[in-house]
Parts: sequence; structure tokens; C-alpha cells
Amino acid sequence: MLRIQKKKIKAVIPLLCVGMLVLSGMTTFTSLTTYAAGETRTIADITNMQDMTQSICANSKVGDTATLTDTRDNSTYTIRKHEDKNCWMTQNLRLTGEKTLTPADSDVASDYTLPASGINGFDESNYYASQMYYAGDEANGAYYSWTAATAGTGDADLNSSDAPSSICPKGWKLPPNSGNGSYTNFTSAAGIANNVDGSNKIRFAPYNFPYAGSVLDSALDGVSSFGLYWSRTAYSDTDAYHLPFTSSGVYPAFYNYRYVGRSVRCVALGGSLEEDSNVAVRVQPVLTIDATTDMKELASAATITTGSISATISANTAYQVMLSTDQTSLKSATVTDTEIPASSTLQPGTNAWGIATNAEATAYAAITNSPTVYYSSATGSGTPGQTVHQFGIGASISPALPAGTYSTIVTVTAAAL
Repeated sequence: MLRIQKKKIKAVIPLLCVGMLVLSGMTTFTSLTTYAAGETRTIADITNMQDMTQSICANSKVGDTATLTDTRDNSTYTIRKHEDKNCWMTQNLRLTGEKTLTPADSDVASDYTLPASGINGFDESNYYASQMYYAGDEANGAYYSWTAATAGTGDADLNSSDAPSSICPKGWKLPPNSGNGSYTNFTSAAGIANNVDGSNKIRFAPYNFPYAGSVLDSALDGVSSFGLYWSRTAYSDTDAYHLPFTSSGVYPAFYNYRYVGRSVRCVALGGSLEEDSNVAVRVQPVLTIDATTDMKELASAATITTGSISATISANTAYQVMLSTDQTSLKSATVTDTEIPASSTLQPGTNAWGIATNAEATAYAAITNSPTVYYSSATGSGTPGQTVHQFGIGASISPALPAGTYSTIVTVTAAAL
């Protein structure tokens, strides 16, 4: 027989949301730890352009790069966190093909259908026409009139402010003419001066703005000679701000006709959420775990002793629950050279313990040193409230196992998604 002692232990582990649990052949134990966990992902942790958030960009380091997929057409783009602490595309947008852009995938408040590619009509008779042209040159990307670049919101009534929408992916925007996320701030932070050196610097790695030229009067113009990149800010009812550069200089706040087909680069803001707000309140995700065990008083060599780990989690964010341990075997402080190893095979008369893998506790898995999802580790939805997660555990012992208390410490981890 293996007699069980009961005791309570309380522990706090920095930077983890955990409930610590001691299995003393099997003992009972409770712990309570609270952790206000913000978004921890960086651009290395996302796959799609549409996954980008301000927090993800803010968590990334200047100089970090990634390659992401635009879910609207499965094109891939390289991005980088630039010296202005914002994340920028380092390739020109090449979205084409009469696609309907929606708020779920694009920087739009309502659906907008991109026009078909065509080189004709980029002239002064079509100041407010939605037009785009793609010559198939991936490096130079596509060319858009300002009305098209702003997803139809840059109309004649908008003459001195920012267009509210753009054809950028969700989470990204056309740069404004000034302030955070603008070409002016970017070039200043990156040390791109309005001279020959600045022109050379902006055109090559890591910024990679090509001399894409433009579309003017139904023809490509200035390819390999200059670059022209739209902002989202109107200068007048006929002109909008853009970034032009030539071999001799860079002009981050210039303006010109809206009907010209120009290139598009998109920016995702980093920094703090308060930088672009007059009033801002940051609410952090919170996870609270109260973890306990429920085991029988005696372990018998004739049966498998069963119980459970119960973790009650309070959260206002989606999360996932995992178990791990630094010491996988149950060991005794008084009995040396004898232990109950973690195992997926529990049989009466043998020394083993494990985490149940089904509701009936008829199959088990061996716990590991790495946080692992087990049966009943369903993720929480993020709806405020409490959810009880219960993990079955079992142990079998041999008749020759010396009497004592055999224990380990299991960590219950709730990780915000």
C-alpha cells in the first residue's frame, strides 16, 4: 500500500500564467497565479498580410523581416520593420483582377471592386476614375490612379484630408502625408536625405523602392528613371501627395495629379497604440488559474489509482491550456533509487503514471518537460468568465514499491492566443 499525505503549496512563476501542482503519491495541492498577458507575437509568428496588428509590429525589432501572403490573391510580399518603428512592405503592391475587396481582407469600410487592368485612360479627362494597370513586372508592381489606390474614397469632394480607405490589405494603410507612418517620418528616421546618396539608399536593400515610373497618357513613363508612390492624403480636389524620387533626390511630401498611375507601398503602424489617438485605453488580456488535484487516499498494486487535475481559468482572451513538468517521474524524498516513471502504459502491478487521453481514463500519455496540449485542453474562446479544464491522471504501482510519498510538480500553463 502507498499512503498519501495531503498538503498545500503555493508558488508564483514570473512571466508565466501557471498553476503549480504537486502529485504526492498522489497529494492535493492548490495554487493561484495571475498574469496580465499582452500580445506576444512578432512578424515572425504570422503568415498572412491580414494577420498584422499594431501590437505585432510593435513587438518586432527594427530590422526584423518576414515574407507574408496576401490572402486576396495569394501573392507574397517581403516586409520589414523600418527605423521609424513601423512595418513596411519592401515590394510594390501588384493586386490585380477585378477583385471585390471587403472589410475582412482589405483596408476598406465597405466593399470595393478593383477595376480590370488597362493602360488606357490615365489622363486629365479622368481625374476621378478608378484605374489600374499591371504589366506583369513583379519588381515594379502595379500602377493605380489615386481613386483606385484609395478604394474609391478619394473622390472630388475630398480636397485636403486623408482618404478613409485604401487597397492595402487589412491591417495596412497607404501612408499619410505627415506624422506617424508617413514617408517624411520614414525617410528621416532611415537617414534618407534629399540628395544623390538618399536616392541610392531608398532604391536598394533593405528598403527596395524601384524606379517603377508611372502610367501617363496611356503609356508607361519613366521606368528605370524615377519612382512615384501614393500617399492617402489629398492636396486639393485635383492633386494628392506622393513620394517621388529621381537619381538626384528624394521628395517625401510632393503632390501632383490624381489621374496618373503610381505605385503603392503599404505601412502597418507599430509603436504604442496611443501615438495616433487623443484618448486611448489599453486593456490587457488577463488569465487567472486556480489549479487543484483530486486523488484517492491509497494507491494499490491491484488497481490503477485515478484522479484529476482541475484548472479553473478566468480569462477575457482566447487561450490554450498545457501541462508540463521539470521532473517527469514521481520520486520520494525518503526512498532513494526508486521512482514511478511517466509512461503511456499503466498496468496494475507495475510502476507508471500518466495523463489521461480520453474521458474514461482508459488510455494515458507520458508527461514531458515541454508544455503540451492533452485531452480536455480545449482552448478558451475569450468570452469573459470562468472555464473549468479537468485532466485525468492515473498511477500504477508494483507490490514491491517501498512505502512513502512519491511526488512531482506539474505546471499548468494557460497561454494567450
